[in-house]
Amino acid sequence: MPAHRIPIWRYESRRAGWAAGAAPPAALLVTAVMALLARSGGAGHDQVGQLLLTGLEAILPLTVGMAAVTIVARDGCRELQLSLPTRYASTLGRRLGVLGLVGAACAVTFSAGLWLFGWWTGPGILASPLVWAPPMLWLTGLTVLLGILGRSVVLATSVVSALWLGEQMFAGPFTTLDLTRPFYLFTTSRLGAGEDWLTNRLALVGSGLLFVAVVVLLLRRPHLLLTEEEE
Repeated sequence: MPAHRIPIWRYESRRAGWAAGAAPPAALLVTAVMALLARSGGAGHDQVGQLLLTGLEAILPLTVGMAAVTIVARDGCRELQLSLPTRYASTLGRRLGVLGLVGAACAVTFSAGLWLFGWWTGPGILASPLVWAPPMLWLTGLTVLLGILGRSVVLATSVVSALWLGEQMFAGPFTTLDLTRPFYLFTTSRLGAGEDWLTNRLALVGSGLLFVAVVVLLLRRPHLLLTEEEE
């Protein structure tokens, strides 16, 4: 990275707020604590391993998605930013990129730790990014999209949390219907890396990128980010 670009990224890291740096490691810390409690309560090795895998595939992506929409909403200088020659999409993209990089670094480190200490129950370790990256992209893209369309953090987080919980509670229907099975978020931890696993991961990546593309298009009309008070 050119030296003159480093101060920009440092600034955007600060503007992204504490959630960008704290949310991903906090999610995995909670996962580790839950696994430790389960182990001390008598859970077997495989059960604990599945719980740790669920943290990577379910808890971390949801946390990153929730943090992403707060980054979109917390900027108190949007009116000023929208008047500058730099596209707001670029500015917002850098801030969300900080969150994505922190989340990815935490996920890779956590996965490597599980593999080294014998707790990894997912696919081959080289394929481990496909455990957490597709659901993270999908949930983050959808949450930011809803946040921009509804101009409400509460609406975006409520809808995505309800969808996340619904897929957890009604895994059977989601995984048996041809229409919903490719977009089921928790295939690895619930069904394992079977023959349809890669198809599911690619479907999540494709639809997640579609969400991102729509967000970029909407940001060409940046007034959509303004609330009624700001307008």
